[in-house]
Amino acid sequence: MQQYYERNSVTISYNLVTDPLEAMYWSTYRLKKSDINLLTQFDRTTTAEIKQEIFDDILSREPNPTKRKAAS
Repeated sequence: MQQYYERNSVTISYNLVTDPLEAMYWSTYRLKKSDINLLTQFDRTTTAEIKQEIFDDILSREPNPTKRKAAS
């Protein structure tokens, strides 16, 4: 399923590629940055930054209760 992320007025296309594919719908699956596949090409550094931003955005919207950080 193709998804979009907007960064600095640029729309970036990406897919979530989990193993197995239906794992992206599981509440117990722990998403990894390597599960994010950018369809828009960037240099290596920018790709890593964008993947981190998408990863953080997904976790902030749909946090896995088993992975919540302890309150300090």
